[in-house]
Amino acid sequence: MLLSAIWGSSFIFIKISVESIHPTLLTLYRLLIASVFLFFFCEITKIKKLFNENKIDLLVIAFVGNVIPFNLISWSEIYVDSVIASTLIGTMPLFTFLISFFLLNNSRSSFRTSIGLFTGFSGMIIFLGPNSLVEIENSIYLFLIVLASIMYAFSANWVNKLNENSSIELAFCSISLAAIVSFPIFFITISILDLQILNLVNSIGFFSFISASILGIICTGFAISLFFYLIKKKSAIFASQSNYLIPCFGFLWSFIFLTEKLSFNLLAGLILIVLGGYLVDKKN
Repeated sequence: MLLSAIWGSSFIFIKISVESIHPTLLTLYRLLIASVFLFFFCEITKIKKLFNENKIDLLVIAFVGNVIPFNLISWSEIYVDSVIASTLIGTMPLFTFLISFFLLNNSRSSFRTSIGLFTGFSGMIIFLGPNSLVEIENSIYLFLIVLASIMYAFSANWVNKLNENSSIELAFCSISLAAIVSFPIFFITISILDLQILNLVNSIGFFSFISASILGIICTGFAISLFFYLIKKKSAIFASQSNYLIPCFGFLWSFIFLTEKLSFNLLAGLILIVLGGYLVDKKN
């Protein structure tokens, strides 16, 4: 429940942050500040051992679980409401199960899970279908958010390979590596778009900066270490259960703190996605 509340709030912090922070700069900053935050809780010897023995695995987790989805969601929330983004990320338990079942053979299917998958993806179709909740020219960003959800699901299953390691050190190693990778991505992006670093920094507003800082420390550093802890103690599918409540908290925070449009279609899609995730994960 705590993890769901934290990650549900991350979408409003992203929305506030991208009002004056470039998406690639936001991704870089949240990863950097999360790395610094986690470093103070880590043991150096465990970090060295983890890096030396699992370089490839950590690189995969850094890319697929942090760099790519963080950028996709940050870019998308320039054009898509945070409540829609948080609801679509709620499909992660569905994709986590599918990846675990088809690629890793770690899960069993049943009539209940089949109903759950059908229900959850029916909710997703409400967002992605012809009667989409966003303007047609912005509909591509809905698919980018779904792609981010798939990336998160893949990463959650991959973390299972390293579940014998400390969750804090694992979170630090993957996030710090993601931060390092984000530097060249940021500089390449601003070079292609012909942007000036000084102008980007000077344009950052106070509330965007505070939101980005909370996003890095609480919603990234603390939340990811907690997520890895759940994977270590239980499983990727169990840990992903936190995600089917993300739409509920995303809906709640958006209603309280932002003036976003909350429609019947949005509520219907949210209910179906949450119900689908619950049915898929109930046994776990």
